[in-house]
Amino acid sequence: MLSNSIRSDAELAQMVAPIAETTQPDVIICVTESGVFVQHLLNKVNQFRIVAASAKAETCASLQKAGIETVRLPLHAAEKYNQVRHVFSVALRTGVISVGDFVVCAVGASIYPEEGDLIVLTDVDPALEHLPVSDLLKLTDGIQPTVLETSIAIASKIGRVARRGKRVGSIFMLGDSLKVLEGARQLIPNPFKGHDNNIRRLTNPAVHDTLIELAKLDGAFVIRGDGFIQSAAVFLAAGEGEHDLNIPAGLGARHTVAAAVTARTRATAIVVSATDGNVRVFSYGRLVMQLDPDVPYDPISKVE
Repeated sequence: MLSNSIRSDAELAQMVAPIAETTQPDVIICVTESGVFVQHLLNKVNQFRIVAASAKAETCASLQKAGIETVRLPLHAAEKYNQVRHVFSVALRTGVISVGDFVVCAVGASIYPEEGDLIVLTDVDPALEHLPVSDLLKLTDGIQPTVLETSIAIASKIGRVARRGKRVGSIFMLGDSLKVLEGARQLIPNPFKGHDNNIRRLTNPAVHDTLIELAKLDGAFVIRGDGFIQSAAVFLAAGEGEHDLNIPAGLGARHTVAAAVTARTRATAIVVSATDGNVRVFSYGRLVMQLDPDVPYDPISKVE
């Protein structure tokens, strides 16, 4: 059930209540930014088990203090349908819901203000328990899931360093590396030039500490889809022309250039914010996912 208009939290709760009374779900999951939506719903249908889900640490802490069952979400998908899938995966994996439960899940409009709210009614499918993060993304240019997984893991480590007060951020440009390098320039001599192939493999654990140290320099890492590190400390060129960029307010030049490069190439960008430490993923010029580096997330790729 989808709305094109923007409903308030109170109006959404007013809509969810009769749906719950009619369908008698095992649980109602409220995806909320501030926690206000949950409070409105509790005032209307407190006979049902209601679980709050949020990607904001302060919201989860406040709701838990009020005695409300809460699920902390590791990531915020830029698309609300994918976020609902992620919510079910986290809730199922942590035992909040069980296979076969009938669930009403409501996403408040404040989370996706440009898209409106969303109400989903479904039986819980066991396939959701191990939903890979890569299923929430559209990987470009043949980027290997292990390369994506390693990049996000390293980016999360850098994000945790940033949260300890170190002003450090970074960009990992994955895939279409030759196109990414068009118009770009080295800020310092390429630290990886001349090294053996195994030293230039992102998936080699022996290289990870070096990458974290190099993140203290300005510039981006440019990496092929197979994990070969083309270069580091690269000043990226956004390119000319208009791009369809989706950049949330408050993000700076690092995020803007990463989004612009993914708009003109087939690359995917993983950006670490030096301000808040969050890890954001861009493809096709648009933000597709945000992760909290302090919260464990689902597996990136399927286990074969």
